[in-house]
Amino acid sequence: MTEALKLQDSIPEVAATSLIGVIAKLEMIVGADRDIGDPTDFPWPHIASVLRDLRAIAGGLPVGHRSRERTRRDVAKHWESAVKLVAALGEYRW
Repeated sequence: MTEALKLQDSIPEVAATSLIGVIAKLEMIVGADRDIGDPTDFPWPHIASVLRDLRAIAGGLPVGHRSRERTRRDVAKHWESAVKLVAALGEYRW
């Protein structure tokens, strides 16, 4: 559980570059609270409301396969953040 919390703590360090990225971050935040606290307490219903609004505007998280070219372009764009994430995962004790 401690390692999962460390990964959650790294969320603020990763900048979202799209509405889908913001939705993904909020999904992680709201999902984490399901196990930790009371989801009816402030600010969780408010955050869930914002998440619903964003999904309505941007759609949900994309489903399907992306082209390798687009994936490589995205990896190059987010390489530094990816390196930090991989380093954090490397510290995780499986």
